Amino acid sequence: MINIENLSKNFGNLKVLKNISTTINKGEIISIIGPSGSGKSTLVKFLIGQLRPHKNTVFYKMEDLAVLGESEIQRYRRKIWIIFQDYQLIQSLSPQENIIYPLLLEETPLAVIKKKYDAVKDLLDLSTIETKDIKKLSWWEKQKVAMARAIIHSPDFIIADEPTGNLDSESTFQMADILIKANQIGNTIVLVTHDEALLQYLKLNVQLRMIQL
Repeated sequence: MINIENLSKNFGNLKVLKNISTTINKGEIISIIGPSGSGKSTLVKFLIGQLRPHKNTVFYKMEDLAVLGESEIQRYRRKIWIIFQDYQLIQSLSPQENIIYPLLLEETPLAVIKKKYDAVKDLLDLSTIETKDIKKLSWWEKQKVAMARAIIHSPDFIIADEPTGNLDSESTFQMADILIKANQIGNTIVLVTHDEALLQYLKLNVQLRMIQL
């Protein structure tokens, strides 16, 4: 789905990425790892089209991202979903409303929204929090809502950016189980993390490929 060939990036005299080559295949779960300053965030910015690559370096389904116009890049971005460490939930909406909001924006038929929501509600066990005040949710509950919102959007791939940064050990393993469930139903997961406990748990329970920067 994504092919990266000899991708490099400098910020002035600082070389952040040097000749990175890798692939992201549909249906897999991969982790981008490396120390602080190794280029993890920069690589994500290339993946979401926030940074424009040189020609013949980043391809989406064989299409060179460097030659896409701005409207085409916007369409590409709508095929990706990012789970941020700070969740970026809408405080005035309930968890359920946050989850279905992207589908409402796309004018998805209500019957389709209900079917998709019921599926993700069962998958992530959201019944006890779906109508709560979003501001009263725990860090873990907010992360579940963010993950549900990503899955319901049916993206080509989900980028989970430090999804356990605010979680305790128990919640970290619960988050790992959600990532595994999401992957098992066909979601491609790109995980950006330095959480060694999360990585070890995933390696024990799923086929995890790691990209070392």
